[in-house]
Amino acid sequence: MTDDAPESLRRSAERVRARVDTLLADLDSTATEIVGILARGGRPPRRADLAQVKPPLLALLDRHRGFAQGVGLAFDEDHLADAPRWMEWWRSDDGQPAHFVTHELDPQHHYFYDYASKEWFYRPQRSRRPAVTGPFVDFAGTNEHTVTMAVPVAHPDGFVDVLGADVAVEGVERLLLESVRSGPADTVLLNDHDRVVASTSARWWSGTLLRRDVDAHWAESAEVGGDVGWRLVQADV
Repeated sequence: MTDDAPESLRRSAERVRARVDTLLADLDSTATEIVGILARGGRPPRRADLAQVKPPLLALLDRHRGFAQGVGLAFDEDHLADAPRWMEWWRSDDGQPAHFVTHELDPQHHYFYDYASKEWFYRPQRSRRPAVTGPFVDFAGTNEHTVTMAVPVAHPDGFVDVLGADVAVEGVERLLLESVRSGPADTVLLNDHDRVVASTSARWWSGTLLRRDVDAHWAESAEVGGDVGWRLVQADV
């Protein structure tokens, strides 16, 4: 965080980071659990083995209800013995029981979801670090503006899957409002591309690049820090 940011803005950034870090840490511990589960068979895993992965995924989703809407495991290419690609993804809406989210994974299909080309997958897989990506429109799942928080799942055999959690922008907006609590009307949460993630004002739409309007002077900013890559900015209006 920037040293010259006001104390109130630094505290707001710290509260945002604490909530995100909690989810990332939980993803990381669940990833370790999944590595152990899939190693028990002593052979390349198959889709039938994923029944053992479902309980920790649903437990993770349950622990973060009200923030995360979906969690899942996206497999490295050819990691499963009986499927070249697979997503074991579960979602719960408005407190309802979790349901499996089907993705079209046939490259020949018109609606093929090439998850390996998505930033939420390749960033943690390549860097072996947690990643927070978005906002983006989740055309393959909810058609909502979504942020995905993900961690690598590195196996002893060299495959690296990705474990992720989807958070709707509305959930990030609630977090921002709770974190800011009081202060100027316009406080904006930006990603590392200066794209608006969430805001306390309807003037700044999620997914758009920050507009330096002549009637808004961006006086202060504070880095969220850690693996998040976000920053808070405040308008002096």
